[in-house]
Order: sequence, then structure tokens, then C-alpha cells
Amino acid sequence: MLRGRIILRTNLRSIGAFVRYLSTAHRAPKHNNFEEYDFLMEETRSPKDIVKDYLSQQELDEYVKKEGMRPPQEHSKFRNEDGTFIKGNTSAEARLDDRTLLGKLDHSIARLPDSIAKVIENNILKLSVPARLRHTVMEVYQSMSKNQIQKAPIAPLHCNAHIAAFFLQDYSHASQVLSELQRRVGKDKFNPQRVLDIGYGPATGMVALNEIMGDSWVPKEKDSYIVGRRNDEMKKRAKLILSRQLNENYSGKEEVADVEDVKGEELAKEELVKEEEEETASATEENDYIGPVDVRRLNIRTKLRNTLPMAKTYDLIIIHSSLLSKEFNFPKDVDENLHMVLKLLAPGGHIVLIERGNAVGFETIARARQVMIRPEAHRHEMGKIPRPYIKGSKGKPQRFQKEPQYTDDQHIMFEEELDLREAMEKARAEGEEFEKELNEKYGDVTEEELKFEGEEEMELFDADTSVEDLVDKVDYHLSVIAPCAHHRRCPLQMGDPKYYKISNHKHRMNFCSFSKVTKRPDYTMQLKKGTKLAVPWDKSADDGIGKITRGQRKQLSGSGRPGGNDTESGSYSYLIVQRSLNDPETIKRIEELRSFSDNVVDHSQQSNWPRILANPQKLKKNVRMTVCSAEGNIETWQIPKSLGKQVYHDARKSAWGDLWPLGAKTKTVKNRLSSEAKEELDFLYKTTKKTFLKEQQRKVWKKKVGTSAHEFDDGFLATEIMASQLEASKKYRSQGRKAKFDVDPSQFDGN
Repeated sequence: MLRGRIILRTNLRSIGAFVRYLSTAHRAPKHNNFEEYDFLMEETRSPKDIVKDYLSQQELDEYVKKEGMRPPQEHSKFRNEDGTFIKGNTSAEARLDDRTLLGKLDHSIARLPDSIAKVIENNILKLSVPARLRHTVMEVYQSMSKNQIQKAPIAPLHCNAHIAAFFLQDYSHASQVLSELQRRVGKDKFNPQRVLDIGYGPATGMVALNEIMGDSWVPKEKDSYIVGRRNDEMKKRAKLILSRQLNENYSGKEEVADVEDVKGEELAKEELVKEEEEETASATEENDYIGPVDVRRLNIRTKLRNTLPMAKTYDLIIIHSSLLSKEFNFPKDVDENLHMVLKLLAPGGHIVLIERGNAVGFETIARARQVMIRPEAHRHEMGKIPRPYIKGSKGKPQRFQKEPQYTDDQHIMFEEELDLREAMEKARAEGEEFEKELNEKYGDVTEEELKFEGEEEMELFDADTSVEDLVDKVDYHLSVIAPCAHHRRCPLQMGDPKYYKISNHKHRMNFCSFSKVTKRPDYTMQLKKGTKLAVPWDKSADDGIGKITRGQRKQLSGSGRPGGNDTESGSYSYLIVQRSLNDPETIKRIEELRSFSDNVVDHSQQSNWPRILANPQKLKKNVRMTVCSAEGNIETWQIPKSLGKQVYHDARKSAWGDLWPLGAKTKTVKNRLSSEAKEELDFLYKTTKKTFLKEQQRKVWKKKVGTSAHEFDDGFLATEIMASQLEASKKYRSQGRKAKFDVDPSQFDGN
């Protein structure tokens, strides 16, 4: 009975719901008209027309009253009417201040051109056995990790390993630095006509400069000096890589000569089009070709030199990781090589130094900077007034010391006049007699014969010019463009790379370096596979790899690498220096700036903007950044939100290596290393060096035990003992049996 009541109630509910459904008016389903959808055609309706198809008029009026409607003519304040950005290349750059945008570096991912990557992979690296190439690259990385200095490769395998290990990052670093030089000088003004590239690699700086300047850049002279006595193999590879760039094969002449006949001009254009199509077809065939290339048949504009030219001058000199050859020659190598290269820099030219971003590379750059601008000679000078480079100047300044005056000035003047009259009378008498003899013998002297050789090229001075002005005229001045914001002593310079090797001390020693991310081409992805280049370095092991566990080997098996990326980052230190013009007006202006300088830094100039030396720390409503200021100090700047909306926004968008022109609310100067602390480091270095040498000696030689002092000091006896122990070992005997020697090694006496 209860069950029947429940079923009856359920049926009554369903019947009531059906009746209510029939009494309600329902809208018939509309046919899908795809022309109304805006994803298939360009939208031309206003927002009001779009919304009214989906909302009733009452709902539409309430929506307009509550939310409001944006007028159709309104657009973003960071874009022009045509949709382009008002400044910069991205929406993020369009929101920055003009000064912030001017001081930003290019933080985009660098990319090696495909044509160069293919020729390196197909025509250079694939000529070597992959296992041997990986092993040699591992040795190159270990040498760089230990010595922090590049070495000149000799054999073909070592040249290939050098290119595989260093070329990608060296290219990205050179491209980044040269791009900054182009922006600071001006893209329209930067057009060097005589260029010199110096380095161990395959003309890396010239390759980067060619890509920056474009396909139609044809300067008057392009020279590349590959450092090393036996550099023939690297020169072949440099020629092969440079031949992939169009401006190395560009003639610089007009494509079609001026002709009166229109038909002849059209025929010439058609021939040019056919030639270009044939060149592109042959280029694709060469890119696909795998194997050696006869570089003797290649013609490029860059001249690969064996030595530095001494009779030329250049508008741009690029030195890449070649100022220091051995660490124990620091700073002698840096000074000598720099003086040699600065002789080749033309007035108004630029010199670019690029080193690895390690302690040795930074100290090399800092030493070169010290040699060029001599901050210790101008300790109290502020700003970036060009500094005299005495060694490269034709005129050398002399220090005239005045003698103490023991007599009256009038007495001295009277004595000098008497001596002068007497000397002039004597000289006149002797000269007249000698002149008569010469005229009688050779005839009268003409005005042409009285002129000096090269008198037209000589600089003339007035007769009243003092001796100090004649001798002290320095015509060689240098100024730093980047990265330094000052000409004072570098606050991070230690003076020697040895201090960075000291482990047990309480001082924090940082150095100035910057980072660049590069997209990895296929040849680097294939190279860094396997156990030798895909595992972390073990510095305690002799081979740098150490023991690999079974789990690590399992991760390395199969395709790909654990944690593998298609980009890699490398650090670098650099310096861009400009030589001033040596005309009299420029030299006079520099001297006036130095004489009348009030030592007040003009922070509105871009050359005085501080450089950010680390990634800014983004805190809550505050940004903290470490900068190298125009006063020559390492400072910590605080940029809070209260300083301004635009300043705070730009501070949060700043990055490592940028210039910061918008100031800060608080500035804290970091203390420099004192002389007492440096003396303590010298003492620690000496003790650490002795301990290190003793440990190395214990690893190589075993302790000798003897019954007498004579046996202990006898090196020949110790060698005999070691040889006999080696011959008695099982490994020695088994390998001797496998070798099948004609003579038993245990009975061989050496005769």
C-alpha cells in the first residue's frame, strides 16, 4: 500500500512538470548562420551591435549604464594610429621612459646564422671522428677551467675542437659588444672603413661585424690576424666560414651600368636575375654537401694575415681573448701586446677588447684600461675627459725643474745679455767667413735647397712659442665608451688574478662580467651528448669526470640529454675605447676641459649613466640594484614605489648590464679592499701556494725509504727501484706476453 502511494505521487509530479512546460512559450531554435561569426570574417560591427544580438534592450541599457562603452576611435596610448609602437620594437619597450630605452642592452637570444652553422657542421666538424672530437673538446674545456686562458690550436683536430667549444659563445659576445658600439656611435655614423680583427679563433670578430653591418657593407680594408705560429689550419677554417657571408663576396660596384638603350638595360637586369638564381641554387647545394672543401678556390675580401702590420692604421680594432698568453706573464704580456696594437689605431677610431667572463679575463681588461687611461695620474678628476696616452704620442711631456736662485734676477739677466752679445758677434764673424768660402766653392743657396725634407707635413709653430708648449704637445688621447661610467680607478680591480685563487679568506672579491644567451645550433646539440660532455665536472678527479653511477648512466642512455636545453649562456668581460682626433682644435678643447673642469659629473649625459652589475632584486614595493656609479664606486641603489610610477616600472623591467639613468632614493657605497687586507691576501697566497705544491708532489712521487742518506738522495737508485716494481707487476707481464716481444723484457739490459 505504501509503495503504491509513492509511485502515484511520482507520476503526479511528472505530469505537473509536463503541463507547466506546455503552458510556457519557447523560442524556436534558429538556424546556424555562420556569416554572423567574427572568427570567419573581418569584424565591422560596433561593440553595441554585437552585444544587442545576445542581450535584450533592457539588459543592454543596464550594461551600458553600469560598465560604459569604449568609443570606437579610442586606442592605446603606446601605439600610433596605424597600430605601430610609438617607440621600441615591443609593447614592453613602448612603455619605458626614453632614457631607459636608450640605456637598455639587447637581451634577446642571439642566433648563429644557419649558413655558418651548416658549414661548421658539414664541412669542419664532421671531418673528425666524433669520439675523438668529444674527447679533445673535453680537454679544451678542462684547460679553460684550470688556466682560464685560451690557447692557440695547432693540429686540425685541435682547431675543430676549438671551434666546437668556443666559436658559438665568442660569436654571440662579439656581436653583443659590437652592437652596443654601433648604438652608442649611431647606426648612421658607424661605418668603419679599415678593420683589424685579432684572436685565436676563425676571425670571430670579423664574422660578427659582417652580420651587424649587412650584406652590402664593403669597407676599404679588412684584415684578420689569427694568433699563433702555426695558424694555417685555423686560417683555412676562417676562410671557409667567412665565404658564407655575402659581403665577403660583394664587389661594391653598381649592378647595372648606365646605358641609353632601354632594351640593353632590361637584358642586363635579366642576366643579373639569372646569375642570382644560379648562385642561390649553388649555395643550397654547397650547404647540403658534407665533406672537405678546397679553400684555395675561395675568394674573400678579408685578408688573413700571419703578422701584425706596422705601417697601417685602422678605424676599428677587435681583440678577442688574445692579450694574455700565459697567466704567469701577467701583466707583462698585456702591456706589450696593448702598446703594439694601439700604434695601429687611427685618430677617431675605436678599439674593442673582449675576454672570457672569469677572474683572469676581467683582470686582463682592467689592466688594459689602467694602461690606456692611467687613473692613478688623475685621481681627483671627475667625468670622462679624454686621457693622454703618452707612449703612443709623438710629443712627450717633459718635467722642467727650476734651479734655486742664489743671486738677484736682474744680475742674472744682465749676465745673460752680455754672454749673448759676445756669442752672437763671434758667431757672425765665423759665419760670414765660412759663408764666403761655401759661396765661392758651390755658389749661392736657393730657397728650395733651404727647405727640410717633408716640410709640408710638419706642424709649424710661432717663433714666440715656449719650449714647454713645443715638447708637451700630446696628440694621442683615449676615452672609455663602455661599460665604465667613469675614468677613475676600477673599484673591482685587484691587480693580479692570483688573489682569486685564495680559498681561506673572509673577503668577497667580485669581478665585472656580463651574460648573453645564445640559441644552440644542431652541431652543439650533437656534440654535447654522452658521458664526457653531458655530466657535471668533477674537479677532484684527474680526468675531470670521475666515477659515474649506474643511475647516471641510465639517465644518459637513449635520445636527448637530462636537463638539455636549446640555449646556452656564457659570460664575458669587455671594454670599448675611442681615440680622439689629433687636430689642433680637438687637442686644444681637451686641454681646456681639463684646465677649467669643476669636477662635477653631468648625470644627464649617457656616458655618465651608471651600469647595472647584477640582476636587480625585485622586493615588495622596492627594487634594489648594484651599480658602478659615475663617481667610481660600487653602490647599492634603492628604487621604491614612492619614487614615481614610471621610475618604479622601469626599475622592475631593468636587467643586468643596462644603463640606469633615472636615479634612486637611497644610495649606499660599498667599501673597497684596504691595503692591510691586500697584504694579508699576499701572505695567504704564498702559504697556499707552498701547500699546493707539496700536495702535488705527494700525489706524483711516493715517499722513498732508505737505510742511508746516500741512497735517499740517489735519484738513479730510486728510478731503478720503481722500474723493478713495475716489471714485477702482473699487468706488465700480461701485456708483455700479448705484445709478443722478441726479447724478454725482464732479461733485457738495454743494449
